Amino acid sequence: MDPPRRRRGFRRHRGLGPGCGLIEGRPPAKVLNSMRSFLRIAGAGVMIVLLALMLAPGGMIEAEEIIWDKAAHFIAFGLILWSLGVLFRRLPRLAAAVLAVAIGAAVEVVQAYVGRDPSWGDLLADTLGVATALLIWGVWRGFRPREAFQTSNTR
Repeated sequence: MDPPRRRRGFRRHRGLGPGCGLIEGRPPAKVLNSMRSFLRIAGAGVMIVLLALMLAPGGMIEAEEIIWDKAAHFIAFGLILWSLGVLFRRLPRLAAAVLAVAIGAAVEVVQAYVGRDPSWGDLLADTLGVATALLIWGVWRGFRPREAFQTSNTR
């Protein structure tokens, strides 16, 4: 009978403490969990603030006063896509993008009821913002499926 083989590479040593994960090239689970919690809170905050600003009555924010109205929609819906990606990690990218565009369409419909002017141009800016954010997300993640970046303990 052959003797058991020893594993090569880094091994966890009990004396190293929480920094051990950093030696192996990955942060400790405690750091990852606190970062995920922070990102989820930030994502929820961004989503709430943006939706509140877009659905505010016309007296509070006038689109005519904002010079960069379309740029604001473009950036806002890129941030909404980021928020959806942070809040719903298992949601596929394309589904998150479709959901973000649907939120943009719903916002334009609701704006008609709160004294603001809905606009096809705003919906186009929303869609272009989502598409650009989706492209940046794909470049950042290497166009691989999202599951490729999840470890067995995050599923």
